[in-house]
Formats: sequence, structure tokens, C-alpha cells
Amino acid sequence: MTGTAARHEVLADLCDHLFASLPRSDQRRTGRDYLRGLLTTKGRKSFRNMAVGLGGDATLEQRLHHFVSCSTWEWMPMRRALAAYMAAAAPPAAWVLRPMVVPKEGDSTVGVHRRYVPALGQFLNAQFAAGLWGASPAEPERAHPVGWRLLLTRDWLDDEAARARTAVPDGLLPESPVDCAIEAYLAMAGAGADGTVTDPAGRPGARPLVMAGDAEVVRAVHRLRAARVPFVVRADAALPLTVVGAREADGGPARPAGPHVLTASESLRRCADPGAAGHRTGRLGPLAAVRVRSPFAHAGADHLPDAHDLLLLGTGADPHRRPEEVWLTNLLDADAAELTGLISLLGAVDDSFARITDRVGVRDFTGRTYPGWNRHVTLASAAHCVTLLAGERPARPGAADRPGNGGPPGTAG
Repeated sequence: MTGTAARHEVLADLCDHLFASLPRSDQRRTGRDYLRGLLTTKGRKSFRNMAVGLGGDATLEQRLHHFVSCSTWEWMPMRRALAAYMAAAAPPAAWVLRPMVVPKEGDSTVGVHRRYVPALGQFLNAQFAAGLWGASPAEPERAHPVGWRLLLTRDWLDDEAARARTAVPDGLLPESPVDCAIEAYLAMAGAGADGTVTDPAGRPGARPLVMAGDAEVVRAVHRLRAARVPFVVRADAALPLTVVGAREADGGPARPAGPHVLTASESLRRCADPGAAGHRTGRLGPLAAVRVRSPFAHAGADHLPDAHDLLLLGTGADPHRRPEEVWLTNLLDADAAELTGLISLLGAVDDSFARITDRVGVRDFTGRTYPGWNRHVTLASAAHCVTLLAGERPARPGAADRPGNGGPPGTAG
């Protein structure tokens, strides 16, 4: 079967599942046209370019625009349908949260604000969003996005005229980047009677969640523990932690996270080769781990057994040197290969974003409204999944093709 034939077959099957929540046949037809436009249009996926690429005219352009910007269909049922479809087609071992920054000129597009982007070392006028991805260390190239959340600042939410102009719904609150990311996950996951979450793909049992907490790691860990979500969160190496079982009274003084991995006694530290998962990444190297107690009590007690015991992980090419990255996890009994495989998924998502997601136009929405943005990124996620399942292998863009090379997904464009 040719690549084009495989794409048509996957597209037809996915559309049957994806658009089941749309009541009208004309909506389902336009949805399929929109996906075809994202998959086949060269360059920027604007409404006009997609209409021209599909052989249409201004009427088709208006129809595509209306489908995402002016229609009333809900995007969450479509995202859940996509997550369930991919759970069967490319089962994820974990969920991954990663940021997406979309530089913009002017301030009339929903969510645009000026923000410092650490990965680029500069301030940008941009939209900031968080994406939820399914991924597996066994098949990192099959990472795929299923959900998104756009960060809205207090300035945006307090500006009634801007909210009305961009159709921002009532009830939204200003969020930090970490809160935005966690809400992207929780919005896809269901909540049980005891406050725990169910899997975003609608299946029993929560898969681990991997994310970069960095400077907001305390907030991230507290929220994920409260939701009883298994997690692996990248931490700021300056975070003060106490080694559990250290000889000093009360577990010893709290010290920055990074040196703990190196200075914990051999009886407390685990150091192991990460196995195949680490070799696939080509960068993680051996894993060092020590059980720590964190000073998170001030963020709010969660009344869980061993509520503040976590595993601190250090990764780097040389286990005898300061770790290149440090991570915190509540997977206290996981082995080194499993933990390193989970950590490697951030890189897998970076790669998938560059190879597929950005190329199917996730950052190309030319409308200005909140509902339009959400519908567009939902359809772009579906286009990514079609490309993936059809076996197409777009070349990874080189540095010259990727402005902002080296940052997190979507930090330039």
C-alpha cells in the first residue's frame, strides 16, 4: 500500500471515531476536509492556503474558517475520542506534559502576552500552551498529542473587552505554566468519588505522568500527589531536600537536590545502568537515586502515608559528577530502566513535535478566538496521529529549518 493510500485508509477510520460527536453530516464532511488540508497543504496551514491546496475557492475557505472559529461543536469529546483511539492503535506507557510557545505580532489574538522563555533566554510576545502527549519508551517515535490548554494571564481575564472579542468563556482563572500543564492533564482525566483521577484514555489505572516542574516543582508535586497521580517531575537542582535514613538526627539538614545524589552514603544510594531505554536516548547515562523527604508541608498536607517521601533521581553521562538533570518521583519501587525510560520521553516528545506536529500546522491557526484555537489544535493533533499511523516518516527538520532550535517544542516559529 502506498503512503497516500495508507493515509486515506487511516484518515477514513479515524474520522469515523473522531467526528462521532458531530450531529450533522456537513460538519463531519468539513472536519475531514480540514484534516486533509492540514495533512497535504505545503507551508503555513492558513484557511486560504488549505482551501487552495484542496482545490477549492473562497467558499471552501469560509467553510473551513467557520468550522473552527464560529461553529459550536465541543472539542473535549473529540480529544477524548482521539485519546481512546490512540490507546488502542499506539498504546502509551505514560503521559507527558510539554510546553508550546507560539510567537505572535500584536496583542489581539487570544492569550498573547509577553513572557520570558528560559529555553531561548529572551522575552517573547507569544501564546503559551501546554500539550498532553501519550508516549512509550519502547516506541518513542510513536509519541502523539491528545490534549492542549492555553494559558491566560490575569491581564487577559480582567479585560472584559478582550474576552468578549476572543470569546473567552467565564469561569477561567489565571494560571502559572505548571498549573496550566496540570490542568491540561486533569481536563482529559476523569475524577473518581475519592478525588483520584482516571486515565485520560478512559481506561482503568493511571499511567505515570512525566513533566518538567523546574522552578515550580513544589507546586507540581503537591498537586499531583493530591490527585494521587504517579509522576516523574524534573526538578530545580537548588530545591532543598533531606535524605531519608541519613545518620544525622531528623534525617539530616535539607540541602540542594543535585548534590544529594552524589553525597548520599552508598547504603542509601542506588546507582544503576538504565538499560535499553537509556541507550535509545543517547544522553541519559547511568541513573543515581536516593530516597528523600521534601519540605512540601507548607503547600498543604495531603494526609497520605509517607506523604513527603519521594525518590530523587540524577541523570548524566558520568555518575561521579554533578548530575545534568534531577527529577522527583513517587514511583518509589520502580527500577532504573523504567525510570530512565520515563525520563527519556520528554526528548521523544520534542522529536515528535519537530518531525510531525509542527509540520501539520499546530501553530498555524490564523483566527483569534479561544474556541477557534482549541478546535484547531485538536484537529492538528488528529493530523499528527494520521501521519503516525499511516507510517509516514517526515524528516526531522535541521537546525536551519527550525527557528529557536534547542528550546522546548514550539518555542519559535
